[in-house]
Amino acid sequence: MKKKFFILDTNVLLHSPNCLDTFQDNDIIIPAICLEELDRFKSFYDLKGFYAREFIRNFEKIRGYGDLISGIDLESGGRIYVRYLSKDVTLPVEFENNKADNIILKMVLQCMGEFGDNVILVSKDISLRIKASLLGIKSEDYYHDKSNYSLMINNDILYVEDHLLDTIFENGFVKRDELSGYMQKNDTTMGGRYILLKSNIYDRKSALVKYNFRDDTYVRFDILDYPIGVIPTNYQQKIFLDALMDYDIKIIFAIGIAGTGKTLLSIAAGLTQVLNKRYKKLVISRSPVPMGRDLGYLPGDIQNKLDPWLKPIYDNLDLVLSNSSIKDGNGSKQDKFWSDITLDYLKSTSIIEVEGLTYIRGRTFHNSYIIIDESQNLTPHEVKTIITRVGKNSKIVLTGDIYQIDNPFVDEKDNGLVYASERFQKAKSELAVTITMTKCERSEVSKIAADIL
Repeated sequence: MKKKFFILDTNVLLHSPNCLDTFQDNDIIIPAICLEELDRFKSFYDLKGFYAREFIRNFEKIRGYGDLISGIDLESGGRIYVRYLSKDVTLPVEFENNKADNIILKMVLQCMGEFGDNVILVSKDISLRIKASLLGIKSEDYYHDKSNYSLMINNDILYVEDHLLDTIFENGFVKRDELSGYMQKNDTTMGGRYILLKSNIYDRKSALVKYNFRDDTYVRFDILDYPIGVIPTNYQQKIFLDALMDYDIKIIFAIGIAGTGKTLLSIAAGLTQVLNKRYKKLVISRSPVPMGRDLGYLPGDIQNKLDPWLKPIYDNLDLVLSNSSIKDGNGSKQDKFWSDITLDYLKSTSIIEVEGLTYIRGRTFHNSYIIIDESQNLTPHEVKTIITRVGKNSKIVLTGDIYQIDNPFVDEKDNGLVYASERFQKAKSELAVTITMTKCERSEVSKIAADIL
């Protein structure tokens, strides 16, 4: 097979600082302008600055093995080069300026003259790839982190013989071997941690089962003690709540459309377990990608800037607390305790932390219940950075809607949420579970909007 020459855009280097290890035995070309852009980003104190510095450190190790202009051998079998513009390359008049993207396009055209038509531009920027195609340049997205995840597949429902359900109702469990044949017939069923079993005769006859690693069985379960302020309205929410309350499950990926209850249920379950002393504190954060102007444009100090951005979290906390006062109306001592807790009280104590992701890097969270909202906007490397912050006796929940992504350099197939979810599923880790949520329960307006818009 003919060797390829991949020319990398700066956003690929920032998306995955270890990307140089992912191109097999093909050659890699780094335009010098990308190093200039990394030099600018390295002084940033956010996650982008961290990834710029990390790539530069990795690149420095490679530089010690030879001359980057002549090319340095990589362990993968390919070579890596740095290239400058050495001749005047003409672009259409609309593209003729000193913008970094256009300099990269000139670099690709120059390399095509040197190496032929097996030169490929790799960029996370759709606009740059469109411009490249207009110039006859081969271009593609960075595919290494791409996932095959599909939110629309009901992979948690399995139709079985009616008598098998009767056995489960009687014994409370079923051996995995007894379900494996049904899973093979149903290609959409992944045979994950949770399954809704339905009768192949009576559609309303069903049972929720959960995989038990210890004895290789699926055990029937039901939610007997709901968290404060919430009651599940569908089977997906019941599955999610069980995972949220299960102490043995340490990592949860909740992927679903808007209005399915991802954030609300996560906060209710986390707050309940913190107040019941299972964990010492509840840590909540959101992806730093804004849907509009950046936080820096907002007036005031850091807390003034963060408060509007964290308002959805406060809204959910407020709803949980307001619902807790009418949980069952029996006037018990426990109910009065919940009703006395206010949002202002929680914000004034150390049992709840609500802050930006930028300030999480470098910390370690022991005895904590951690919720990372809007995780679909994070890159795979960012999710890795966050999950590795989890300390002893801690649990982390990452939620997100893969069809509402505001980060221009990730999509529904390569964002950190689905990437990490797929990796943990392939590893069949007992500590992790992925919950898919497709049933909108926020309101009739929200439900129809999610369906038709």
